[in-house]
Amino acid sequence: MSDSPTPTTSVQVMSRMFALLDVLATESQAVSLKVASERTGLHPSTAHRILNDLAVGGLVERSGPGHYRLGMRLLALGNLVKSRLDVREQAARPMQDLHRLSGHAVSLFVRQEDEAVCLERTVAERHGIHLTCTDGLRAPLTRCAAGKVLLLDEPSLVLQALCQLQADNLEGLQRELDTLRTQGIVLHHEAMGVGQHMAATPIRNDLGQIIASLVLSWQGGDLRSDWVEALKATASRISTAMGWRAPE
Repeated sequence: MSDSPTPTTSVQVMSRMFALLDVLATESQAVSLKVASERTGLHPSTAHRILNDLAVGGLVERSGPGHYRLGMRLLALGNLVKSRLDVREQAARPMQDLHRLSGHAVSLFVRQEDEAVCLERTVAERHGIHLTCTDGLRAPLTRCAAGKVLLLDEPSLVLQALCQLQADNLEGLQRELDTLRTQGIVLHHEAMGVGQHMAATPIRNDLGQIIASLVLSWQGGDLRSDWVEALKATASRISTAMGWRAPE
């Protein structure tokens, strides 16, 4: 008879491992075996055995007699995951979903020096919503909604230098950034021609840094409130995929 664990047993063990790791993750200090056992509902001997197995793999470290904390291997694995995250890849499906919901094109912009550069844009085709790479679509940071989003966290001296370079009004830019902070979006009317409008909102990484702007474009008419909420929700979805956690 085989001694190999059944699928049910394996899932149960994994579930217990995750539960113990979650307990350790909630505390800044080392957690005692007693506390880990109580919070997970595991028998102390079971918790002890699993924690020791995790320690062998470097996922958990012992910190004094009967105390445990997360191991450095988790940091190494986390950094590896972080290094492989690509905002373009993480944004693809959410951008398509937003286009289907709103019926309008969605674009992804990043910063290159003093310009906002469009990486991709959604297009509606016969077989569905697809992404297309944009070649050369760019604009000064201070003169488009996408660019202003990318300036949201910049200090006043940087904003002043950019406005001087691009002959723009600093006070007007700062007012728009204040609106962006309170409302979560910035608008640009007549953006790429008569009747063309854009709304942009930030995408953040795990450190809370703005790494891209998500833009909804439409022709004529007003911006509907449900589009605004969908735009912000989509940006939050992408940010979460990039490791960002909203402050509670």
